Amino acid sequence: MKSRGRSAAHAVPAVVPSRPSESRAPRIRRMLAVRREAWAEQVPETLGRRPLRDVPGVIFLAFGLMKAFASTFPFLVGAPDLAVASGPEGFARMLTGLGVPFPLFNAWMVILMEVLCGVGLILSAWMPATVLLTRLCALPLAVDMLVALSVGVRQVRGNPVVLDGLPVMNQAWRLPLEVGLLAAMVYLLWRPVARELFHAPEAAPSLSR
Repeated sequence: MKSRGRSAAHAVPAVVPSRPSESRAPRIRRMLAVRREAWAEQVPETLGRRPLRDVPGVIFLAFGLMKAFASTFPFLVGAPDLAVASGPEGFARMLTGLGVPFPLFNAWMVILMEVLCGVGLILSAWMPATVLLTRLCALPLAVDMLVALSVGVRQVRGNPVVLDGLPVMNQAWRLPLEVGLLAAMVYLLWRPVARELFHAPEAAPSLSR
């Protein structure tokens, strides 16, 4: 009887635990594959989140176009009597007053960035790689608003920007709007789409026999 029990005990195969590196490698490969597919995926926007894209996108587009035209730039900066050169040269003059290097080059960069990224915020939810395009548009616009807020803080501290003897950008609506636009861009950087895309599905546990 004892010998039979011993032979039966030896017949049961022992379950050898897999090494951590062996179980971790397939999981990492699955997560990388899910991330690649998610970055390339077109993710429709929900109705509740659409204003986060459309409203800032339209505002940035309008601001960029107003900076580009001499007839609208004085109204944008709150100095209707200001006489500026045509095109981005007027905006470059303001950048010069702020101490920005290469003012004409940076004026063009800001105008193109606000126009293209404003349109990109609106259209990225209808295009492939929604996550990537949304963040590529939101990041430069967030930096743009940080610079604009620094000008607003300068105004509050009693050091306004002056062009041709006229103070500019001293409007009550500007600071709250810039804070709201910055908050919207930070949110889109953190959550560019409405749902989480980067969770790899967990494999069902299996026992080898």
